[in-house]
Amino acid sequence: MIRAAFRRHRAVSITALALTVVLLAATAAELAARTWLQDRLATAAGRALGRNSTVDIDGGPALFALLDRHLDAVTISNDHATLGRIPDVSVRARLQDVRLTGERAGTVAAIHAAVEVPATSLQDLTGTKGSRLPVTEVHLDEKADTITLGLGRAGLGQATVQPRLQDGHVTLHLENAEILGRPAPPRLVDRIQNTLTTRTAADYPLGLKATSLDVTPTALSIGLDAGRTRLPARTKT
Repeated sequence: MIRAAFRRHRAVSITALALTVVLLAATAAELAARTWLQDRLATAAGRALGRNSTVDIDGGPALFALLDRHLDAVTISNDHATLGRIPDVSVRARLQDVRLTGERAGTVAAIHAAVEVPATSLQDLTGTKGSRLPVTEVHLDEKADTITLGLGRAGLGQATVQPRLQDGHVTLHLENAEILGRPAPPRLVDRIQNTLTTRTAADYPLGLKATSLDVTPTALSIGLDAGRTRLPARTKT
């Protein structure tokens, strides 16, 4: 009976060890699959939004998603992204029905992105380095839906800008500009508006189009959407 009990104990120990090995292997495979998917999607996101994008994968086990090459949804976040020519914005994008192709890229069925453009980014967007009238201050007026730009030092002048949605872009329209309390010269007005138009004309990544716009006390809040689109391909190494 002692020998039989010993054999049963040894059999149980071997079975437990085998299960432990299997579980460890499965866990390692799951971790490797998730890491591979996140790295690949982060690379694509980096090409679209800039470096330091983080990726969160929704749904079931990443190993199954890797084998199927399909993800139900992916969330990409970047607090220092570039949107068109707007620098250093906060982006949180939700990608639905992501399918990885054999072409080192992929497709997405739909995308929604929430973007926050802070005052400092608006200052960089509207200002011109080396200008005699640099943008030294930005004030967002939530009630009037306008942005006031301080021009020059010590309150030399100011320009009032209204953000608008136009053809899937956020455009900035100059409502008025003053220098020392008087209307700015026409040439200066034209130069400011041309700068605003040029800076906001660039296309957004991933086929995104601006669909909503709101001026808040601290930022310009933009909603963007896209239908089926392709993810940027990785560079072959």
